[in-house]
Amino acid sequence: MRRGRILSAVPEPYGGPVPRRLLVIASLVLVVAGCSSGDDEALPVPSPADPTAGEPSGSGQTASPSPSGPVVPEACDDIVPFTRVVQIVAVPLEGGTGRVYADDFPADSGRTARLTCRYGVRPAPAGGEAPPPQVEISLSGYVDDAAALTRVEDTVGSARASGQQVQAQAVGGHDGFLLADPAAVTYVIAVDQRTLVVTLARGVVPEPAETVVLVDLVEEALGLPSATSSPS
Repeated sequence: MRRGRILSAVPEPYGGPVPRRLLVIASLVLVVAGCSSGDDEALPVPSPADPTAGEPSGSGQTASPSPSGPVVPEACDDIVPFTRVVQIVAVPLEGGTGRVYADDFPADSGRTARLTCRYGVRPAPAGGEAPPPQVEISLSGYVDDAAALTRVEDTVGSARASGQQVQAQAVGGHDGFLLADPAAVTYVIAVDQRTLVVTLARGVVPEPAETVVLVDLVEEALGLPSATSSPS
């Protein structure tokens, strides 16, 4: 047997009996040899070079970081609470609300995330198209200030090309633009790495109050100092 072969390999020093210490060592060798038998499957041992080895799947793992940019909230109330929207518009908003959040834009767009909030969402009439929401607020984040400004410039250029009326309108020391057509009036602005687009459908408020309402919503959404008062 294997034990006899290992024990016989232990020499007797100076022809005398085997010391007890050597017998103990030989026994330990037998135990280790038996555990390493090829009949048993070896247990995996985490590699010291891999700090996550041996941990449950997903433990200590983090998703790849998204492109750097400002935080864009996922909840509409984190931009402008619904009650505040109603106060600023100062008229009942008919219909429901809607929300669309996205953060999977192509890298070359420069946009990192966008939250669009719709108020006064009404169903389509029979055989027709749904009317646009009475109020729409869209906040986007970009990788840098230049990308945000470029987006506003492209929007204004497209509005001019389509025949919309374009008027410069600064808010809180930042340049913005009013875009108007028969269906709606929209305010667009870039502030640092963010853009904000607020659209008000025609007829929701009297025409003289449209700019005041839009500017108030912009100031509220971006946390800018108020320079106008809401219509009574």
